[in-house]
Amino acid sequence: MFGIRALGALFSLTAGSALAACHHSPSAQESIADGERIFQSVCARCHGADGHGGPAVGDANPPRNFRDAAFQTSRSDDALKLVIQKGKGGMPAFGNLFSPSELDGLVHKIRSFGPSH
Repeated sequence: MFGIRALGALFSLTAGSALAACHHSPSAQESIADGERIFQSVCARCHGADGHGGPAVGDANPPRNFRDAAFQTSRSDDALKLVIQKGKGGMPAFGNLFSPSELDGLVHKIRSFGPSH
């Protein structure tokens, strides 16, 4: 059957694979869940839980209405991520606060308000 060395090598290989699996990149479902959570706790204050936007504060433009078809079709996913990171107009910059996976989740959430959803 297996010798002690073969069993040790098999155990090492299996343990290494298990450790590698623990340090995986987030799945699409995890990213979507993160985007939902972040949107509700951070973004909904201004953009509304339903994505319709809200009233302007001071001289700033009102927060974007994510349900607007023209808005949805005129912005790429990368452009949305850039605005989240760098800010624009009255929207604050969040810099590197969100991981790439969380940004993907936020974009997914923003797209979920689109006219096709």
